[in-house]
Amino acid sequence: MLLERVRQTIMQYDMCPQNTKIVIGLSGGADSVALVHILWRLHKQYHWQLETVHIHHGLRGKEADADAAFAKVYSESLQIPCTVVCFDAAKMAKEQKCTVEEAGRNFRYEIFAKQAEQTGRIAVAHHADDQAETILMRLCRGTGLEGLTGMLPIRKNIIRPLLFCSRKEIEQYCQQHRLCYQQDSTNFETAYTRNKIRLQVIPLLEQVHGGSAAHLAKTANLLAEENDFMTQTAKQMYQKIRMEQKAVCLQKEMLQNLHKALRRRVLRLAVEEAVGSTKNLTQAHLEAMELLVMQNQNGFVQIVGGWQFCAEYQKVWFRKEQILQTQYQYDLHFETKMDIKEAGVLVECGILTEKNEEFYHNDCTKLFDYDKIKKSLCVRNRRAGDLIRLRGGTKKLKALFIDEKIPKAKRDTIPLLACGEEILWIYGGQTSVAFAADETTKKYMWVRITEGKNHERKN
Repeated sequence: MLLERVRQTIMQYDMCPQNTKIVIGLSGGADSVALVHILWRLHKQYHWQLETVHIHHGLRGKEADADAAFAKVYSESLQIPCTVVCFDAAKMAKEQKCTVEEAGRNFRYEIFAKQAEQTGRIAVAHHADDQAETILMRLCRGTGLEGLTGMLPIRKNIIRPLLFCSRKEIEQYCQQHRLCYQQDSTNFETAYTRNKIRLQVIPLLEQVHGGSAAHLAKTANLLAEENDFMTQTAKQMYQKIRMEQKAVCLQKEMLQNLHKALRRRVLRLAVEEAVGSTKNLTQAHLEAMELLVMQNQNGFVQIVGGWQFCAEYQKVWFRKEQILQTQYQYDLHFETKMDIKEAGVLVECGILTEKNEEFYHNDCTKLFDYDKIKKSLCVRNRRAGDLIRLRGGTKKLKALFIDEKIPKAKRDTIPLLACGEEILWIYGGQTSVAFAADETTKKYMWVRITEGKNHERKN
């Protein structure tokens, strides 16, 4: 008995607790008519508050007007409040640059959500045949395990009580209870992909093996359980591999050691957190990310929304694609403060006639021999060919940054203290031995760089 099967589905998935408001999408077709009738038969037992919503898409002329009138009369016959909402689906599709079907679906669920408010449920009449069509469409387009789960019985506040019932069973229910329903003429037009599958592919599959549509729907349900297990496992692994709290950064070697299927899921979770959505993430993006992970090379690949997925030494991370850093340079004068907006730092400098040990207790302040300063001072970011003199000899900044594993994206943002063409200090890093204070120093130059909103010291 269809009523009992629907009741069991509702109870199994805890679709509608008692005293819940349920907004039912009523198109006027057999499936939505049957859904309204079944929920109406159950509503007193569970104290549900029922309401129907019919969406007039501004298509099909008088036929659509008749559907709206039917929905109103049918709901009133069961003493269920009905809201009819009209809109121009074709116009909205043009404005949103999408198909009419997509525009209609987006608008429908927007209205359903508005009517259901925060605590209500949205009941839609998708059934097993719809599920089979969805799976076949996704198979043809190419999909993974998650895509093969099809439509879920419950997703957020959207419920599908008829998902395990066939179209044939629903039509038989309507006949048994003498329920009239409307026929949408566009359902028989093979110009639409879903209609082609419904009218041509599924009947052929049923000839090959009876019950194919029902079996596809059951398979989707089994895959949904498998997918849920994989999702939970991936979330646990993601937390183990994640390195930093602020930025999304993962341990490269641990990613490499994962099974390929699990690695893909972990990467999807990373994209979702870093970018905010995986909506436009394609299989091609994931394959490019995987290839970068498995290679022992530094580099990056473009993903979605102007984001880049980067590999740097033993980690992988995300950054927003940036236009090449603008070069900056500011002359530095004694006993002055200089705010360098490009680097987000404040620079101060002065002269001492004797050594002050206080300056050696933090990395934000450095002492130099004043008499060794022969050219003008400036604070700037790096230039091609920059060198610094260290104890082991002169070294290119590029080579030094590579040795110290400083990500490429950060190298152009590091403030440098320079005297003419020579680098005195790489902020947060090394200082030049050519300007170091020693036992012969008579005058000391001090330079302090602080950062943050209030130019707080780094250490």
